[in-house]
Amino acid sequence: MDAEKSIMNLYDIASGPPVRPYAPNPWKARYALNFTNTPYRTTWVPLPEVATTREKLGISACRKHLDGTDFLTLPILYDPTTSSSTQQEGSFVGDSFDIAVHLHNKHSSNDEGRPPLFPPNSVALHRAFNAHVDTLFTFNGALLAGYYMPFDPASAEASKAEFARRAGVSRWEDLEIPLGSEERKKRVAAFEAALGSGLAAWFVRRDEGPFLEGRTPMYADLIIGGWLQMMRNCLPEWEELRGWHGGLWGRLYDALEKWAEIW
Repeated sequence: MDAEKSIMNLYDIASGPPVRPYAPNPWKARYALNFTNTPYRTTWVPLPEVATTREKLGISACRKHLDGTDFLTLPILYDPTTSSSTQQEGSFVGDSFDIAVHLHNKHSSNDEGRPPLFPPNSVALHRAFNAHVDTLFTFNGALLAGYYMPFDPASAEASKAEFARRAGVSRWEDLEIPLGSEERKKRVAAFEAALGSGLAAWFVRRDEGPFLEGRTPMYADLIIGGWLQMMRNCLPEWEELRGWHGGLWGRLYDALEKWAEIW
């Protein structure tokens, strides 16, 4: 297969304009692609078209909404170099963690001194860590940042209506936690405390480097990075967050910039 035909395709949520990635799980996949030096291009999908895009590609939901219905979301990765059946050219992977495992198994490289995406025998531990980080940010940072997502103006009203429906409120405006309000100050403080007790304490080699294991990055760092990217793009208190816990999150975000290219 020639080089052009072997390029992977990452399906991500369109924002803007300008179009830029902001959702945490597609960012996890983008980091993993860049980390493993895997050639890819991005297909930008308008938010109201995400569910139908996934259905058209024949990819089942990997998550559920709180009401138990299927959560048809992104990322999706199309890999033309592998096939899941004899009837299909190429294969689709429809979950950010599964994308990372796929890249690790099929395309990870140790040349030029790059470490593996997953250290030996750590995939199961990473899966549990991924769930932990998702829960921590979903019930803290996302509540503060979600109202400021950079919707595409062309589909913003439909996107807001869908998020309001998922949250069980009648209006998008009901999800706002006003800047400067006492309620917001309390929630920001709770977010900082949750990151401190639930995640910052795990960085036990801070004197060696910005990553969980000090100098050596791994997929766990990219998991956190995906959420930091959402905070960077959506959270008004981003600069404040960067400095929490001795500047831990700012240093990690900056260290991951070498794998933040957008193709």
